[in-house]
Amino acid sequence: MKAVLLRPGSGATVEDVQEPVPGKGEIVVELLACGLCGTDVERIKGGYSAGRAVLGHEAVGRILEVGEGVDWLRKGKVVVPHHHTNCGECYYCLNGSPTMCPEYRRHHFDPGGFAERFRVPEFIVRRGAVYKVRGLQDPEVACLTEPLACSLRAVKRAGVREGQTVAVFGVGAVGALFVALLRGLGVEVLGVDVNPRRLSLAERLGARAVEAGPGRVADEVRALTGGRGADVSIVATGNVAAISSAISSTRSGGVVCLFGLPPSGSRVDHDFSELLVREVSLISSNAASEEEMVEALDLIASGKIRASDLITHRFRIEEFDRALEVFERGEGVKVLIRP
Repeated sequence: MKAVLLRPGSGATVEDVQEPVPGKGEIVVELLACGLCGTDVERIKGGYSAGRAVLGHEAVGRILEVGEGVDWLRKGKVVVPHHHTNCGECYYCLNGSPTMCPEYRRHHFDPGGFAERFRVPEFIVRRGAVYKVRGLQDPEVACLTEPLACSLRAVKRAGVREGQTVAVFGVGAVGALFVALLRGLGVEVLGVDVNPRRLSLAERLGARAVEAGPGRVADEVRALTGGRGADVSIVATGNVAAISSAISSTRSGGVVCLFGLPPSGSRVDHDFSELLVREVSLISSNAASEEEMVEALDLIASGKIRASDLITHRFRIEEFDRALEVFERGEGVKVLIRP
């Protein structure tokens, strides 16, 4: 079967690999679709090192085989498995930080989500982090469950409330999810980006577009918010310059949530005394817990989030290089890989 693997010095390569076999407590999933994520791209570039070098995690597929001892899942069922999950028992899990659990990044799809078939480890299955997809005419859209879940957790951590104004910096695939999610929560959204296509998308999703440019964003955000600035700014891009811009665009007493992943070694050039003087809170949000995975899949299945509107490109596994090019040129929103 074909799979995309990450090889040191060679980047991502499409290879013929052995079929996965489920061990005790495991399942094998036949891929329907897997979204290409910014963390996949950063792994390929060498700018992201958390967890093992496995590509593809925004996956939906059909259960092909069930290992011994798995009695709650059946062959043929369409599922969204979560590529990571926490133990539920350690200090971090018991103190509200499940994504910081030492077990969280130890377990991965094998050989990865960009494969015709992949094995889901026993730990993930045992923890119940495999979700049945129901009520979707086109089940492949369920591959947006994981990125939407990550967005949900960030919105919670930022304390976003109905009636607030939230500026989303970077309206790519995950930024668009933020816009759709926030609009559904009754929030006024400002979509900030340099890409005209993405600004147009932000407007179609119900946001007010703010064109990013040197020294312009903070003034325009304030002009649109009665001179105050955004209540919350979410940095959904890995461009570190956006962090400084977000801080300046956020009202006194507001919150800046760091979400987009900058390359390892990145530094921010900003006068951080501003954070203290204006009491701007700077937080981060990384990944999603099982609670958000359930909520996200429900939002997609109910149609409250129109996931199909965000899928712009589909490529076969053997076309992975083309998918990367489209992603890096910023031509699409969500790029899918299919078998």
